[in-house]
Amino acid sequence: MADTLAALRSLMSSHSPPLHALIIPSEDYHQSEYVSARDKRRAFVSEFTGSAGLALITMDEALLWTDGRYFLQATQQLSDQWKLMRMGEDPPVDIWMTNANSYMEENGIIVRDYGDVSSDVVLLASNQLTSCSSTKGSKGNPKIDVRNATYIGNSASHAVEFVNDLIWVDPGACCFALYSKLSADKVLLQQSPLALAKALKNPVEIEGLKKAHFRDGAAVVQYHVWLDKQMQEIYGASGYFMEAESTKQKKQLGTKRLTEVSVSDKLEEFRASKEHFRGLSFRTTSSVGSNAAIIHYKPEAETCAELDPNCIYLFDSGAQYLDGTTDITRTIHFGKPSPHEKSCYTAVLKGHISLGNARFPNGTNGQALDILARIPLWKDGLDYRHGTGHGIGSYLNVHEGPHNISFRPSARDVPLQVSMAVTDEPGYYEDGNFGIRIENVLIVKEGNTKFNFGNKGYLSFEHITWAPYQRKLIDVSLLVPEEIEWLNEYHAKCREILTPYLNKSEMEWLKKATEPIAA
Repeated sequence: MADTLAALRSLMSSHSPPLHALIIPSEDYHQSEYVSARDKRRAFVSEFTGSAGLALITMDEALLWTDGRYFLQATQQLSDQWKLMRMGEDPPVDIWMTNANSYMEENGIIVRDYGDVSSDVVLLASNQLTSCSSTKGSKGNPKIDVRNATYIGNSASHAVEFVNDLIWVDPGACCFALYSKLSADKVLLQQSPLALAKALKNPVEIEGLKKAHFRDGAAVVQYHVWLDKQMQEIYGASGYFMEAESTKQKKQLGTKRLTEVSVSDKLEEFRASKEHFRGLSFRTTSSVGSNAAIIHYKPEAETCAELDPNCIYLFDSGAQYLDGTTDITRTIHFGKPSPHEKSCYTAVLKGHISLGNARFPNGTNGQALDILARIPLWKDGLDYRHGTGHGIGSYLNVHEGPHNISFRPSARDVPLQVSMAVTDEPGYYEDGNFGIRIENVLIVKEGNTKFNFGNKGYLSFEHITWAPYQRKLIDVSLLVPEEIEWLNEYHAKCREILTPYLNKSEMEWLKKATEPIAA
């Protein structure tokens, strides 16, 4: 790593004019959700492989900013040549650059003031809005007249359109290089009108998503059954249902080993056998023990861990089917979970249930709902450093906006609306020990409340993900009767929906995994 930084600084100093600082983002030129190997420049120079982060290299320092999902991973992957800048705790990159300005100016280093650019952009947006012809749509929603629009963007989700001789630019997706080529008085800076249209699923898309989740749920259950059997046979584990220590059988030379990568490959096999399967929707997080505490952990065949029957195992995975996109997380244990692990799992489950059962008025945004998933954790002084939910595409990106459920300010921008798909995925991560996350996909629907205060209309969620929650990780004494009732109803629905996709032995396993919990 020291050689890489030294070589890069040599190139910076030999550049004409010399570069005194270099910013290396995670994104590629097209701001793709997933970056190809050739564009992983930040990972190359820093060896930090998380999907989000920004590197800044000067002649004296190397800094990397990333968010709470990756603090632990960055600590493990960055060498002592780098300084980790924790977003939300350390000064953000623009503030750091501002503080460095005086030093740089004293040394003849020219710094572009991006604050001025931001001010111009805000002014441009407010000015251009007044000059656009607009009409009132249904329910009073303003609409821009795009009858003469011409698409010139490189992605349907990142639209750049001509509107009455203006060029429509999405500031969240358009790169500065393209923006700088446009005439300021010809730009309308607004979120793409296509983003919301994609998020509002039509009946065919909703039906496709539900059917895709039926098949995906069957694949996940088949994976549970296979993994349960393998853990017992190879490692002497007590298994998915029994709560006892592993017998810790010593494996003979040549005995099959289960690794984080080999088992995730098996999960992909189960999915690939299903109708309309076209591939994974993202690279699977398959993590055991302390690796599960790395929120977006991605195992590598050469370095991944072997499964341990006495440690928590977390997998976050999904698939692309022709009729829909899936994303599910389950946390399981094949030995005897500790009381602390059970308490933490139950707190996460309670938050998951609380959000999924929420009813809320029209106009409610994801930031307002985020707290529902955290309250059971907060009661024990616990929390997690990631958002609680993201949109899901329809055979498109597994992470889709513009809505989300999060503590971050961006979750205030777009309220949840009927027919949106969104995940419900609270978690808890204990560095060096274990990680827990539970995730289902939800569809926003009408709330059917007894009353309708203010004539606003109320909304609720419908679960479309089907796979059991592990009973032995739940401390039932911490659940209230309504939560137990919901769990039993959900598990009964799992049996009903997945039966046609399973053979007799798989169905017997699922029946046992979804037995009613006594209140």
